[in-house]
Amino acid sequence: MSAQPTGGSSAPPTTSAGQNYQRRQSRMTAVWVIIVVIVAVAAGLGGYLYGKSVATTSNKVTVTYYDDLASSEEGFMTNVLIPNFESLYPNININYQNIAAGSMVTKIQALVQGNDVGTTLIAEDNLDIGELIYGQNGQNYLMNLNASTNPIAPSIQPANMIPSMTAVVNYEQTAFGGQYFIPFRANTPLVWLNATAARNVGITAPPTTFTQLLADANALGSTSVQFQGGAGDDTATEMFQWDVQFGGNPMVFNDLGDLQAMSFVYNLSKDFNPGSAQGTYEQYSGLGTGAYSILDYQWPYVYPLLTGGNDSFPAMNSNTLWVYPGPNGTGTHAAAHVIGGDVLAIPSGATNLWAIQLFAQYLLSAHAQQILMVDTGNPAVNAAAYQNLPSNQSVVDAAILAALENPVFRPPVPWIENWVGIFYDDIYTPYILDGTGGGSWSALVSDANAANSAMESYLSSSVSASAASTYASGGYGPLYV
Repeated sequence: MSAQPTGGSSAPPTTSAGQNYQRRQSRMTAVWVIIVVIVAVAAGLGGYLYGKSVATTSNKVTVTYYDDLASSEEGFMTNVLIPNFESLYPNININYQNIAAGSMVTKIQALVQGNDVGTTLIAEDNLDIGELIYGQNGQNYLMNLNASTNPIAPSIQPANMIPSMTAVVNYEQTAFGGQYFIPFRANTPLVWLNATAARNVGITAPPTTFTQLLADANALGSTSVQFQGGAGDDTATEMFQWDVQFGGNPMVFNDLGDLQAMSFVYNLSKDFNPGSAQGTYEQYSGLGTGAYSILDYQWPYVYPLLTGGNDSFPAMNSNTLWVYPGPNGTGTHAAAHVIGGDVLAIPSGATNLWAIQLFAQYLLSAHAQQILMVDTGNPAVNAAAYQNLPSNQSVVDAAILAALENPVFRPPVPWIENWVGIFYDDIYTPYILDGTGGGSWSALVSDANAANSAMESYLSSSVSASAASTYASGGYGPLYV
């Protein structure tokens, strides 16, 4: 039976007080002060000691490393980071394999089932890691990195991680009874504004409330907001955060906070840029060209791209570009920010763990983490990477750290993709993209109830009666760690 919206009403609530996890960020390399950092790090890595004891051997070993990177990131990994590591350990070769996050799940499951894992390390999207922890028929495909018989996590994990990532590890050990992954690349969405356009209409600072956001969008014009509304994963990520900030449980679609968030976004959509209908994490340049003035909840990778400029738009700076965590909502977790990114994990049955440990240590070292942060604009998980950053990194760095103070995670359920599809097809598309309900509260409630029933039916038929029952009772929800 469908869960009914809490406090359901025949009329929409007022939005005057109201207000993504990416699957895969396209983080194109920008050429700026990173060159100096790369040179300095490359020169210094040869003498860098990790300070952790890992047994080594003179035998030649190849570590197969699976990751999901954009082409520019792949070039950076294969041309800079991997050669630096291999220069430190000439007896270890890294066989880099670029594979989509969803396909990586299937690949690792097949390797484990075929007893063919070999010397393998993976960097998996934190949205998909649950499929390997829960697995098919309850099988866990990942090694417990903190098993009492061979606890290797302490030799890999940075001594000091940023607080939100430490909380993730603590949660993981409690929820799963072990540690099956270590945070590698954190990520959190931020709000970006063209400060020049804002000042031209009398806006002197970014909006801090949802009411103010609506007013500012209206003042900036009918095409002022770029929204990630054109792809299932991107849109579901963004709406997950909105729902939580309104006090909702996005997993069930139809509680009062979820409905209020969708109603608010409908009102905001009146000022959406037309490109929002196809908006994804890859679109950002319109902020620099003036096509829109507010880039709503985009990932930090765009910072070096916007401040670097290109032939299409001039470089932006702290005077022309505002970046901050975004306005606060009205719910208990009003300032919550979705944390996305990737985690490192070792498939069950992996061999030559010493070589895997050394490579994982390197990827999590302050040196490698800082290079990745400056190049991609994504937050490092190693707290030491935030020391001695380039001065022009401090603006976005401050916004990132502020957002990370209130982390929320999507539950690592193995059916997350089905949830994304139902939300996008059955709620967002008719209500926002097609506008078939005309903003009607009753139409929204009807769509949300139908989506809730569809999700419950899927779980009952394709997962288990227990999962369907847990879902119907609201047992799945955001993770606050």
